[in-house]
Amino acid sequence: MAQKKNAFKQMQLNYPVVKAIYEKHWKALSDSIRSKKISPDSFNLYFRVFKYEKEFEIWMKNSGDVRYQLFKTMYLCATSGDLGPKKYNKDGQIPEGFYAITKFNPNDKYKYLALKIDFPNAVDREIAEEPLTTSVFIHGTCETTADIVLDKEDMEQIYILCVEARNRKEALYIDIYPCRFSKEAENMLLNYPKKSIRFWDNIKDAYFYFEENKWLPRINANNKGKYIYEE
Repeated sequence: MAQKKNAFKQMQLNYPVVKAIYEKHWKALSDSIRSKKISPDSFNLYFRVFKYEKEFEIWMKNSGDVRYQLFKTMYLCATSGDLGPKKYNKDGQIPEGFYAITKFNPNDKYKYLALKIDFPNAVDREIAEEPLTTSVFIHGTCETTADIVLDKEDMEQIYILCVEARNRKEALYIDIYPCRFSKEAENMLLNYPKKSIRFWDNIKDAYFYFEENKWLPRINANNKGKYIYEE
């Protein structure tokens, strides 16, 4: 029964690169998690990315708790494109919106420890200027065309945390924002096209909801290219 419970993790550990990063990081990571009074064996994981600040936040909570707490902030080592959602396949834009990690590829030849997100989602497809076929990844190869990239050390830790959570069949959500919606940032965003501003007005509701409550709203999409929220 225990073997079945750990099937995903055991499958990942069959890859030499994954075994190596576990040996390198897992003990220290486990100690850091415990220092937050979170169990390394039963945590929920959530990520936020801020493109302008180049920040990648890792939020965690015990599976029985309501509120997340910030575990660590890492930094993107490369970015491409501008602020705003991704509307073309080759525009170099890092997407913005609400996603989940869907696939693990530790042996990708070009993207170190690649984690695929479910871009494009229903909102992306509705607001796009052409049919979107591009895949978007989180990875540790420090160059990007629309991907979310970190340095190798940081990516190794993120990958391990994702393996641990996925091994327990936990969802892995990642929200990508243009920036933190401070007053100064919102003034900056007024210089962008009206379509982008309308999009940001829609997604910032989720940003402020999490800032206030430290838990995630339920997020769906309507047929008009907008996210809708439920508490």
